[in-house]
Amino acid sequence: MLLLVVLSAVGMYVVSLPIGTGESAGQYHRSAVARNMARAGANAAIARLPGEISAGSPYVRRLPVGPAVTGRYSVTARKIPGAFDAPVNRPARGFEEYELVSVGSVADLPDGDVRVVARIRYGPDPAGPRARIVKWVETGTR
Repeated sequence: MLLLVVLSAVGMYVVSLPIGTGESAGQYHRSAVARNMARAGANAAIARLPGEISAGSPYVRRLPVGPAVTGRYSVTARKIPGAFDAPVNRPARGFEEYELVSVGSVADLPDGDVRVVARIRYGPDPAGPRARIVKWVETGTR
């Protein structure tokens, strides 16, 4: 009976040990920050449509996300001329399409950039203008 109790205690101790801590946890945290920064940049650009989009010049923002971590996103947007082809029976008045490229990174994470490429359709709606995400692709570290 004593052997069973000792083996159970050792088993619970081994199972409760953290596996993969240390540097890999910090690396995971930084890659998650980069991914979230890229998503935040894309969503910030979508919220600013259509008024404050200037083709070619990126919108850059740096944010402190922890005691020793600073995240950054850079968003470039461009209007796609003539990209929306309406069905024959419905005209495409008022619709515009934009392509957004948002790159999120962390200051001390080399080769850890995450890129979000989104295609947004912006146009009229009975409740007011709205943006609709047509395509959303994320690439980068995991």
